[in-house]
Amino acid sequence: MKYTLIAPLIAAALAVPAAAQDMPETQFNVVGSIGNLSMYTDKEMPFWTEEIPEASAGKISVQVKPFTELGFKGGEIFRLVSTGTLQMATTVLAYNSGEVPMNEAADLVGLVGSVDELHEVADAFRPTYSEFLETEHNIKLLGYGTYQAQVIYCRDEFTSIADLSGRKVRASGASQQAFVDFLGGSPMSIAFAEVQPALASGVVDCAITGALSGYKAKWNEAARFISPMPVTFGLAAHLANLDWWNGLDASVQELLETELKGLEESIFELAATETDTGIACNTSGPCPEGEPAGMTLVPLTPEDEALRTEALEAVILPAFAERCGADCTATWNDTVGASLGVSIQ
Repeated sequence: MKYTLIAPLIAAALAVPAAAQDMPETQFNVVGSIGNLSMYTDKEMPFWTEEIPEASAGKISVQVKPFTELGFKGGEIFRLVSTGTLQMATTVLAYNSGEVPMNEAADLVGLVGSVDELHEVADAFRPTYSEFLETEHNIKLLGYGTYQAQVIYCRDEFTSIADLSGRKVRASGASQQAFVDFLGGSPMSIAFAEVQPALASGVVDCAITGALSGYKAKWNEAARFISPMPVTFGLAAHLANLDWWNGLDASVQELLETELKGLEESIFELAATETDTGIACNTSGPCPEGEPAGMTLVPLTPEDEALRTEALEAVILPAFAERCGADCTATWNDTVGASLGVSIQ
């Protein structure tokens, strides 16, 4: 009889992860990515509100809100983590690449052709980039995320990316802006949430974002033509203020680092499928997200691919090197460049 009473208690104790048994009660806030997109709704939100409390046996509780619900535009997130105003956040690195060129090193226009290749390059860059963030910006790198391929939406008809000449194009990050400028367009920096009305009113003629992201944000209500050419991929990172991170108990740090590795893998797996889904949803379907939008697909041509490669070699890499400086360029050559067999001279 004694055994039957004690056995369930033993089983319950064994069910608690060993790392969590002596873990202190810990509470903190996280600022998530774009609130109506799947990286947040399908991955980040359940990770922080369900998976982390479960993995820590209730010892860790997290308040998470996407930056789009908190009044942020995006570019300030990196700075606010650096200063300690925010404890932890997920942000698209290109948002801050004008101030910190190193943030765009793994996701320059034309550099990679798929989500899987992006993950390989970002992984090769991880040790160097992590050290850079800690020593230069007081930030702890805890993992990556990404959106699907960033493609081109336009209000008016175009048949190739060369037709962007003379058009006002929303571009996120220094690399995309240099690309638009190379094509003869006028790059404009506009927060994601403000793009749809800007397209509708004609403030911009075209805009670049994720294939599925633009569909969910209803860009297709104003933009009627879309190119499937990957411009960049929207590499993001899970960042923590280093001083705050160093103040956490070691058991909390270990659990978060372990679990965030799993989050990274699941986000990249999701992103790998969402480019095709986004193009289908924006055009004629099938669309698991809702009604197909009926946009006109502008087929990718060999001339488009050649122009993107020309832009990378003639403008994107030299401009990145100029923004980043000699030491940064050498670091890029030894990490990202080495992984791709590319070198900035």
